[in-house]
Amino acid sequence: MHAHRAPLLLTLLLAATPALGGGPEPILLDGLEPGSPSSWSSAPGWSCVDGDAPVTGNSTTEEPGTGGCPDGMVAVSTFCIDVFEASLERLDGPGGPWSPYLNPGATPVRARSVRGATPQGYISQVTADAACQASGKRLCSNDEWLRACKGPSATTYPWGNSPDPGRCNDHRDAHPLVEYYGTTEPWIWDHIDQPCLNQLPASLERAGNRPGCVSAEGPHDMMGNLQEWTDFFDGTARGGFYVDTTINGPGCNFVTTAHDTNHFDYTFGFRCCADP
Repeated sequence: MHAHRAPLLLTLLLAATPALGGGPEPILLDGLEPGSPSSWSSAPGWSCVDGDAPVTGNSTTEEPGTGGCPDGMVAVSTFCIDVFEASLERLDGPGGPWSPYLNPGATPVRARSVRGATPQGYISQVTADAACQASGKRLCSNDEWLRACKGPSATTYPWGNSPDPGRCNDHRDAHPLVEYYGTTEPWIWDHIDQPCLNQLPASLERAGNRPGCVSAEGPHDMMGNLQEWTDFFDGTARGGFYVDTTINGPGCNFVTTAHDTNHFDYTFGFRCCADP
């Protein structure tokens, strides 16, 4: 990790994430550690077996594009951007939606921008870029992402310069790892790929769930919900996620550069850009 990089978000939240190597992180098996999930099991109407990553039944049908842009996209300045955080459609034999709680690995997928879909977490920048390319799009540049989030007036938040807590899915009192495992022991930070984390109550929300969380030209959820990869070579993600949208900069200025491009965990999602 380079000294000039922004602090890793999770350092505020009890522990630091282990240093990463050059390849993708393995999916870690749960249930073998000292301790077991506790507080989550009492949440009314909710349960998740360790490692469970169901397919949600997301629609893969995008709304018509606007401003001369492809379906699912809106025109911003000189480019097009997805209206919603991306979900995935698998391109192999079974077809249909991919589980938003599981890294797709070698499964061929393409990005979809669909209102009401559960957006894809647990995805690396490398895989996100490939999913955009498979849809005839590309990951957004840093400048494009910031322009779309801040709007033509370059505001701090999608709606303006004053914070409005809760307008986006931007804060959660209990950290999901602590809630799920019922402990603050250091081993929980080895399980940031646990599919159950984004299935906890008051965690990841469906795309467009908060109608006030929209930027000037129409992109939804650019602040909070999932932090979104851009195409920058050092592994940059923007916008914060549903636990925090302030520590690495407020609102649209939130930026994470603490991971390489093969890293994935429950906090990372993406959206695509394209030329008109």
